[in-house]
Amino acid sequence: MIASGEVSSWPEVREMAHVIREPDRIVRILRQLLDFARRKSPERSPTDLVKLARETAAFLEPLAAKRGVAVAVESGALVLEAEVGVGQIQQVLTNLVMNAIQASPAGGTVEVGLTARTIASNKGEDLERPCACVEVRDSGEGIPEDARARIFDPFFTTKPVGEGTGLGLSVAYGIVADHRG
Repeated sequence: MIASGEVSSWPEVREMAHVIREPDRIVRILRQLLDFARRKSPERSPTDLVKLARETAAFLEPLAAKRGVAVAVESGALVLEAEVGVGQIQQVLTNLVMNAIQASPAGGTVEVGLTARTIASNKGEDLERPCACVEVRDSGEGIPEDARARIFDPFFTTKPVGEGTGLGLSVAYGIVADHRG
């Protein structure tokens, strides 16, 4: 309330409110660093990914609305169940949707699409396996060509100082790889 000017109009009060909020950012960065450093396989359980995606979108909706961006989950009537570490997959979804919200212009839409597919095994055999596919699309400008090769590198970011740590996509990549994605 102080930072938004609802309580006082003194500039010093507003400035101090921003300083007070800084530890939240530091805690978030440290949590990402720890998650990145001690990645472990969580207990996995059958989970409805559509429900998880809707919960994540609802959680991020206030942030999206503040930026003038809509978030939509597209799945049709699909129930898409997979054996996952719920917290980890929610972290992946949160990272991807947050990036998409930040990349989208006001009036844009972030779409989370969920489908079931059968893909060839990555072991070079002729086997196919069922997969749950989650796609996050935004209406932003896209990732610059020269940055694409590095987006999963730890600490690489294209965001301005103070807006990104460069850990979100590298953590998401590791989690998805741990889930055979």
